[in-house]
Amino acid sequence: MLSSRFFHPRDKNDSTSTLLIIDQLKPNRIDWVYYENDLVLQEYKRRNLKYSLTLNPQIPDSAGYTTSKYRIIDYKGIEYVAPWMKSWKNKNLFWGCVNNPLFADLFFERSNFLSTKKPYALFVDDPLFNVRLKKEGIVGCFCKHCIAKYDQLYPDRTVDIDSIIRIIEKKANKKNILSANDSIILKHYEHFQEESVILFFEQWMSCVRENYPRMIFLTNNYNGEWNKIYQKFDGGIAELEAKKVNDSILHKLYSTADSLHKSQLFTIPSKDASLHVKLIEYNIKHQRETLLPWDIFIPNHPTRYFMPLNKLIQSVSSYPSKIK
Repeated sequence: MLSSRFFHPRDKNDSTSTLLIIDQLKPNRIDWVYYENDLVLQEYKRRNLKYSLTLNPQIPDSAGYTTSKYRIIDYKGIEYVAPWMKSWKNKNLFWGCVNNPLFADLFFERSNFLSTKKPYALFVDDPLFNVRLKKEGIVGCFCKHCIAKYDQLYPDRTVDIDSIIRIIEKKANKKNILSANDSIILKHYEHFQEESVILFFEQWMSCVRENYPRMIFLTNNYNGEWNKIYQKFDGGIAELEAKKVNDSILHKLYSTADSLHKSQLFTIPSKDASLHVKLIEYNIKHQRETLLPWDIFIPNHPTRYFMPLNKLIQSVSSYPSKIK
């Protein structure tokens, strides 16, 4: 399959072509597509290509911008921006909060719009939402909607929001050691944030399937992880660290997805062509689907990776007609 996030060429300086790759390699479908216009989708339909359309936490709410009233607010009162996006110059960098009804309505409305474009699946890029902040040690969102919901769910708790924030500030100073009770308090708030994200996706999927009962839900599950949030989805497309591109780890990752009855694709955020070829060879040997190494995101790099067409053709020339 192909994952051309945006249709190429994007401008007069872009020498790549999505349609050229499609016509030369004839993928079965195209995933992780950001909707641009109906003309692009018509080209995919004309080629009998199924496609999945994408949503993310940065859906703009005001003329292409992401405004504070829809967004995750950290313990310092600042709108949340993912660490890999902080150097970007986009207008829509702030992540939406799953407990904010304004954002929920925006996300659901966008889903309904994309569903009318007849994708076989909806893809959620960065599905952790509020839980993503845990990975950076800042626990979760402290917008007024999260605080109100937390107060409502746990009215008898002995620790207030201000105390939780003080513990986070204490934790931010690496010289401090948190007490066991402090750690329990933070874990409780992290659990609340995780349950909020899970409930958000359950309600969203139920809403979509009321009108589109056959809709598939996909997400990016980094390194092939299947946590509680990812498990709400039918399949994953994972960016895989280079060190994990070996037979034993790939077998374990694919086996985990199989045991959960999930589809799984991998992409490698690297310009090392040999790594991509190694993954393709593994997939051919074990009759697994391959995401073509074309239009690949490279962290902290201004350009994406496009494997040359001749090398792509050579790499997939022996692909079996039937795959898992």
